[in-house]
Amino acid sequence: MTDNPRFEEVAVDRREETVATSQPGYTTTEQSVRDVAAERRMNAFQVTRLIWTLLSLLEIMLGLRFLLKLVGANGASGFGTFVYGTTGLFVKPFAGLVSTWTSGSSILEVNTLVAMAIYALFTWGVVRVLTMVMDRSGARTVTRTTREQTPGGPGNERITHTTSNQ
Repeated sequence: MTDNPRFEEVAVDRREETVATSQPGYTTTEQSVRDVAAERRMNAFQVTRLIWTLLSLLEIMLGLRFLLKLVGANGASGFGTFVYGTTGLFVKPFAGLVSTWTSGSSILEVNTLVAMAIYALFTWGVVRVLTMVMDRSGARTVTRTTREQTPGGPGNERITHTTSNQ
């Protein structure tokens, strides 16, 4: 049905459709464009934004843990219990990695700082890989224009432009 059978195998990135209707005395033109590549980039942006938001929340909680330990906050208080309980799981893999210094009730918990750095680097790597996988750039553009006469007499035609990057 098509002159270029390979075109059907190409992923379409942009779809543009124009409908022109002519009646005696006036002509109406309607154009709609759907940019599939932009939609894919927006989805990738939303995923990476969610990942960075989750990391930010974790970093804030770990930072609070570090500060509470540093100022010697009471871990038995409600807020201290909440912060230490929620961050304990994330700091546990780094327990004993480096020594912890204490002075009175103040604790310099370097493990928490190491955990913050490792989680930030890990998240950065995951976002970079997702960006590379989800982003599809192309060097070649294929465009197909279809012009068809629609029912309703002369002047009613539908023009479809399909553009694809390969």
